[in-house]
Amino acid sequence: MAKNTAKVDDTRALSKVDRVYSKLENALNLIGAIFIFVIMLAGVAEIASRGLFNFPIFGYIDTIEIAMSVTAFLGLAYCQRVGGHVRMDMFVKSLHGRPHWFVEALATIAAIFVVTVLVYSTFLHFLDAWEMGDSTIDAELPLWPSKLLVPVCLTLLWLRLWLQLFGFVRLIGAPDATPIAVPEVATIDDFLDHTEEVK
Repeated sequence: MAKNTAKVDDTRALSKVDRVYSKLENALNLIGAIFIFVIMLAGVAEIASRGLFNFPIFGYIDTIEIAMSVTAFLGLAYCQRVGGHVRMDMFVKSLHGRPHWFVEALATIAAIFVVTVLVYSTFLHFLDAWEMGDSTIDAELPLWPSKLLVPVCLTLLWLRLWLQLFGFVRLIGAPDATPIAVPEVATIDDFLDHTEEVK
């Protein structure tokens, strides 16, 4: 009885952490999407300003250069949560139950290792930019904020991967349990079913 209670408490804790963390991921993904929209409007304004008035917007290229890190990295953890990253899963799809979750856990451990290395190396790039006062060429905007954003967002991805690893380990122990904090990757059949529902 005590073991069952502990398992329920663990599941509730994992589910709660996943829900709270998902809200942060959703918010950051929304900010990234808004930045994409703003960049698109800025691009239209730049083209119109050049074409109509022969007057380019000063610092446009520099600003876009800095904003790229926002659009590219803010949604990393969100994309991992929903299973949106490119996956080579032909082998994994053929597995079911405990072997499936075991392979997913191994892949997640490998991803954690790679992201750990990336967090460290990108943080060193940020430190270089900070210490040298690195800036863009034309407008001389400081580059360190965008370079700091990269390891921060990679750290958020790192935390999501740990959440998923706990979720996979839980499923290794109880393969038929409801998946919590693991990506539910959509298959072709899922897309076809969704298309039929829309029709």
